[in-house]
Amino acid sequence: MAGGTLDWGNQPDMVKRYPGLEAVPLPRELVLPRIEAARALIGRALREKEPLSLPRLANLLFMAYGFTSRVDYGHQVFHYRSAPSAGALYPTEIYLAARDVQGLEDGLYHYNLEDFSLVRLASGTPPPSMPAPALFLTAIYFRSAWKYRDRAFRYCLLDAGHVAENIRLVCPTLGLAAAWETEFDDEALAAFLGLDPDRERVLALFRLTDGPFAVSAGSISPVRPAPSGEPSAPRDQSPEPIRLVGRLTAQPLRPAAPGLPQEEPAAPAPLPLTLPSRDGLAGPSLVQALQNRRSRRNFKPEAVSGNDLSQALAFILPPAMDHYVHLGLVTCSVVSLPDGHYRYRPEHHDLVLIKGGFLNPTLGEAALNQEWAGRAGLVLVASAPLLLLEQALGPRALRLAYLDAGRLGQRAYLAAEALGWGCCGIGAFYDEELRQVLGLPAEESVLYLLGLGPYKKRTHGGREGED
Repeated sequence: MAGGTLDWGNQPDMVKRYPGLEAVPLPRELVLPRIEAARALIGRALREKEPLSLPRLANLLFMAYGFTSRVDYGHQVFHYRSAPSAGALYPTEIYLAARDVQGLEDGLYHYNLEDFSLVRLASGTPPPSMPAPALFLTAIYFRSAWKYRDRAFRYCLLDAGHVAENIRLVCPTLGLAAAWETEFDDEALAAFLGLDPDRERVLALFRLTDGPFAVSAGSISPVRPAPSGEPSAPRDQSPEPIRLVGRLTAQPLRPAAPGLPQEEPAAPAPLPLTLPSRDGLAGPSLVQALQNRRSRRNFKPEAVSGNDLSQALAFILPPAMDHYVHLGLVTCSVVSLPDGHYRYRPEHHDLVLIKGGFLNPTLGEAALNQEWAGRAGLVLVASAPLLLLEQALGPRALRLAYLDAGRLGQRAYLAAEALGWGCCGIGAFYDEELRQVLGLPAEESVLYLLGLGPYKKRTHGGREGED
């Protein structure tokens, strides 16, 4: 893992700017849903579909990727957001193709968090082949690469996955359609949005309407060329390996059965979990969970009940959720469950032991000696057989796996808020060393870790977490 010093003279701006273009203010008189986070996580937050309007769009953008609090560090101001980011660098940007949005002219827009507005990039109705209304999630590579270099590509995908899952969870509470799309022609969408895909690439999009979808090369073009915006830094060129893997993972998926390869190694008998309650769900609202979400590392030694474990796993990976990753967990304080690394099987709601023993100290060492990781009552492990996925589906499968890991990560953060726990993502670790610590087979790659469990709440001020 590469080290080195940071070039503070080339620090990236965390807000993309389009100077001189018209900004359409988003309504600030928000009417936010009161649904509990727990109900949203288990898919019980549906309401009747309603047309997309500017006020509903404002609610969606605020909840999914809005500022949640402000912290002053000397002369600098830092804003927390409703989704976390590796190193609080926030490479994710959101664009909107608007068609028939009540209260908003048709056109192409960029979401500006700083002044809560939509910057008009192009006017006119998007072409019929363009999914609209739709939100496009992109990543500005250099924001993350400034600190994390070659490893930044995976962090950009994880971050985008966090934001994407917020959109997936919020839309049903507002009566909005949200069709998640990850298969499209990257170059065609980059041209439409006015992007250089070696610097900023479309990673996913959400159609905010029902209907067929296809974006192919040459099928779309902007009403007029979209402006490219200011660079994120004076020298914003990302490392060549990131540009190369971006191009590789832009290749279309090969036709194959969706999901993970089905071969399972021989394993001990599964341990069934008690079924979580679906009645009397309480706790914070989804809005409160998003607003209060922090990366909390101050875990405390406290036993986790089997019921809480069962509920947390049901929140994080429900059986109906399509995914390209496996979810494991390292336990050290679950009542009546021996310590070890287990794989969770959502379709059976049970655990299968992968490796027994007290693994937390060596896991913390493999995670770049982050000692706090060893104190978490649970450590979630998002992993995938990347080589097998690539052989079956092509290089784009790597993108989909990391996006899914980020989606599970956001669900873990919100599940922690629902349960009164802390949660913190871990993307930095020694890949091979961690794989061996966890007892994973050679073809399985760890994508993301998340510490989860009871934590010490601050009572005398101070920061509870970062990003």
